[in-house]
Parts: sequence; structure tokens; C-alpha cells
Amino acid sequence: MTMKMKSIVLLLFCVTCAFTATAQTLTIGPRIGVNLGRQIYDEDDSDLADFWNEEVQMATGLQAGLVTNVKFSDLFSVQPELLYTVKGYKFESNDRIVTGRYDYLDVPVLAKISIGNGPLQGFVTLGPTFSYWMGGENQFETDNGDFTEDINFDDENDGVENQFEAGASLGLGLAYNTGVGALNLDLRYGAGLSSVYDSDDDAKLRNESFGITLAYLFGL
Repeated sequence: MTMKMKSIVLLLFCVTCAFTATAQTLTIGPRIGVNLGRQIYDEDDSDLADFWNEEVQMATGLQAGLVTNVKFSDLFSVQPELLYTVKGYKFESNDRIVTGRYDYLDVPVLAKISIGNGPLQGFVTLGPTFSYWMGGENQFETDNGDFTEDINFDDENDGVENQFEAGASLGLGLAYNTGVGALNLDLRYGAGLSSVYDSDDDAKLRNESFGITLAYLFGL
């Protein structure tokens, strides 16, 4: 594990400890599901940006990891998470299909508002996400054959990648109390606020994603 990845894990640990000191209830559990990701191009008055954003498609990837929920009341809790997420995009042209699949370590720190009483409750989540780009590849399907190119962060000819990403997350879902724990169904939108690549102008290429996941939380 690199120093940068250790720093993200340490951030999650510190946040969890800080909230746990005043919490009523602490639950923890696994999360797994599907992430639908694409990359959006931001630039004012750009025909290229308009064309890209109209044509780029979602790429399907895995999301899995660990969830901690720190409950302060029946209404409000804070939910730090440590997730492995495959982000990327898919782009089709006349002679090729390009699919980017990028491995990220995500640390969302979410405020969670629970709605309703009884075993079945609704909830809304909102908060920042801190991410580290670990690697990945670009997959090419062409008329002359298929091939892949690994992401090389040391090769400046490919562009200078920003491995750290700041983003935001908004979600809603349902939680069902099974008696032993709570099964959570999450529908979540994530938006990168920082650019995937360094640029000399105001142009940004940002990650955007929609996640559908299940988590099972139980008390320690």
C-alpha cells in the first residue's frame, strides 16, 4: 500500500473515531453493487465538449467495500465508507469502441437522514467523497482487432493524471431491519469536482457515476 493510499485509509479511521465518541449506535458492514460511470467534459463555448458529452456512454463496473454508520439519533447519522470503485466511460465511433475502466479507492463521508418508523425506512445521503486513482486500462475494439493500454502515471505523453479527486455524492434508499442487522438498498449519484487530467486552461474532464448497491449493517 502506497503512502497516498495509507493517508486515505487513515482519514477514514480518524473521521470514524471522531464521530464514534459521541454516537448512540455504531454499525458496520459490507457493501457491493454496480457503478455506472462516464466522464464529462467541461469547457465554455466548446463544440468538442458538446459533441463528447452527447456521445459518451456509461461503462459498467464493480463497487464494493466497507460501510460504518455512526448514529446520533433516529433521524441523523454520519456514514464514512471505504470503497473500491471501477469508474470510466465508453465511447463509440465509426471504426472503434473505446472503454475506459479505472480503479479508484473512494472515501465518502456522508450525512444520512432516515425517514419513517418501523422495520422499513427510507433515507437520504449527502456529503463529500475523496478518491485516489490506483490504475486501470483503456480497452479498444477496432476493425483491425482488439487491444488494451494500461494507465501509466509516469508517462507524461499520455497526459498528466490527477490521482486525487474531490467529489460529492447524493443518494436515497431503503433500509429494512431484519432483527440482526439492517439491509440497505442505495441509489447514489456521484460527481467529481476536480479534473481527471491537468490542463492549462479552464477545461475539465470529470467523473460522473450512478451506483446501485446493497449493504448489510450490524452492530458491533
